[in-house]
Amino acid sequence: MTSVLLPGTLCDAALWSGIPLGRGVHVLPMVRGVNLADAAGRVLAATSGQIQLVGFSLGAIVAFEVLRRAPRRISGLTLISANPRAPTPAQLDAWARQQQDVENGMFVQVAERLAEGAGPHRQVVLEMALRLGPPVFLEQLHLLRTRPDSRADLASWRGPLTLLAGQTDPVTPPALAREMAELAPQADLQVVASAGHYLPLEAPQAVAAVLGGKVYG
Repeated sequence: MTSVLLPGTLCDAALWSGIPLGRGVHVLPMVRGVNLADAAGRVLAATSGQIQLVGFSLGAIVAFEVLRRAPRRISGLTLISANPRAPTPAQLDAWARQQQDVENGMFVQVAERLAEGAGPHRQVVLEMALRLGPPVFLEQLHLLRTRPDSRADLASWRGPLTLLAGQTDPVTPPALAREMAELAPQADLQVVASAGHYLPLEAPQAVAAVLGGKVYG
């Protein structure tokens, strides 16, 4: 059984660097695609057979698309810092401003502002962003803007589901994880105290414990 780890916006494999991963783990280098269908297709093409799917933030949005397109390929689903809802007008406005700034040559400044939310892990997040660069970020903004509401898809999922949220996360607050748990009663919900959005960096031990057998052996 292969576990597939999907990173978030402007994140690469370094997101998981503090978590010991065993054999049978495929870490997607980045999330990208011209649309969500393309992004999900890349995930499915990277492996064969059934997979344990682990998505962080934007990676969770792509995981929802995989769930819509190939539910029989998924043997278990872990969503970290996830938002199942469609974008709000405020989010759309913020992403439009970010895109304009990037197109005006201000990618580094945008990346620096985004990294501020990572606290002591700011440098790691900034370095990941600079490695990926503007073209990937613009693709990812399109994925974020065009995501559908995934709550009905989650409610129809009957397989194993783990939800992990940071108690102080301002981007995907615990209320979203609790909403998902209500939609899928089989969910194992865990809220990590004193942790924010970047849980794999801020609370690697908690993430490793949640992933458990899904990534070891």
